Amino acid sequence: MILIDVGNTSIHFAKAKGLRIVKTTSLRGKGASLKAIEKILSGYAENGIVVCSVVPHITAALSALARKKQYNISIAGKDIKIPITCLYNKKHVGMDRLVGAFAANVLYPHARIIIDFGSATTVDFISKKKEYEGGFILPGIGSSLRVLSECALLPKKIELTQMRPSSASSTRIPRDTDESIYRGVTEGFSVMINAMIKKYAPKKGTAQRKTIIITGGDAGAVMPHLGFRATLEPLLVLKGLTILADRYARISKPR
Repeated sequence: MILIDVGNTSIHFAKAKGLRIVKTTSLRGKGASLKAIEKILSGYAENGIVVCSVVPHITAALSALARKKQYNISIAGKDIKIPITCLYNKKHVGMDRLVGAFAANVLYPHARIIIDFGSATTVDFISKKKEYEGGFILPGIGSSLRVLSECALLPKKIELTQMRPSSASSTRIPRDTDESIYRGVTEGFSVMINAMIKKYAPKKGTAQRKTIIITGGDAGAVMPHLGFRATLEPLLVLKGLTILADRYARISKPR
């Protein structure tokens, strides 16, 4: 089974054997062309695909490609109903948030809060009845860095992974651009998230272990600065697709 998680800035591919994810590949930014997608899919022997997408034109392109290449495709929210009660406005909710909440319910029975450091930063909540309650949408780390890169005196491309701040863990005020950006983002986002968790976690009963789940490609930069216990699950949505495929998918014929 091939799993595809389509976000606003990245597309993540995975191969699943049963409930295990055994291979992952990603495309970012301008690299996410239809030709690049087709090339990645050609490297998988399977022809069954399960998709979670928040980008309609990519969803349409994948469906067209499936018809062309005779792939069997199921799309979360369309061909597969996400088995979770949603209290959020259903016209506005992203399938990735629902699939993530469903996966958290299955993998972590005490999960109550999901923080996703992806294209956007989302803080979502699950009720005691395992309902998806909704949550907050904040700027993502990547989008924040892209805004900074538009400033005249700053580098045109800013990548946290390429920065080597001289005192990233220091309490000293930053004194060079790399350190200013690195600590501004990592400490700034962590202070924001710490404050939100302090405000809302007591209402969600987070005394149990594994009640706060963290996911998303930029989670690693912020996690060391968080002031609460949390479980890192970087493949939450892809694992959710694996479970959906195993339990509920009826892989459609090419159309």
